Amino acid sequence: MMPDLEEIPRLRKALGLTQTAIARLANVSQSTIVKIEKRQMNPSYDSVKRIMNALQAELKRQEKKALVDQIQSRKVQYVEARIPLESAVNEMRRWKFSQMPVMHNGHPVGSISDKVINNLILSGRDPKDLARIRVDEVMEPAFPQVDSKAPVELAAGLLRHYDAVLVTAKGEVTGIVTKSDLMKLL
Repeated sequence: MMPDLEEIPRLRKALGLTQTAIARLANVSQSTIVKIEKRQMNPSYDSVKRIMNALQAELKRQEKKALVDQIQSRKVQYVEARIPLESAVNEMRRWKFSQMPVMHNGHPVGSISDKVINNLILSGRDPKDLARIRVDEVMEPAFPQVDSKAPVELAAGLLRHYDAVLVTAKGEVTGIVTKSDLMKLL
């Protein structure tokens, strides 16, 4: 029995595949895909079977990909931008974090890390003066953000250059991923 030809463009688009990509995977010409989707040809059973098999294989491949949503830490501990550095240090000690996002009015505006704090201490400045400096005066840029439905590979690539990646859904921060979260994949 011939599969429903309307499934081909629906599945192809749902999987984020171009007509060229599915043609390559199914070992048919792109023009065959175009003609099938525009109902300009009556394809052979063999062509439709190859296309549907390729779509099913891609569906299984994509299902196996881990998403950021699966490994993120959902409780995002952060420090407010306008608090004194001493308070930020206390929060970092309390949570045993070496870095934390800095937020202002619920939005990420920077990051603070033990590296930044140690560099300030090693600069020779009076620790009592440092304790009173506001976090937003010494913070680093905000961590990059990815959507919760992004593949883990994207976050892992960012973690090669950043200490953490913030996870968002509908524009709101919903989680955070650090290198230790990647170990959840094992």
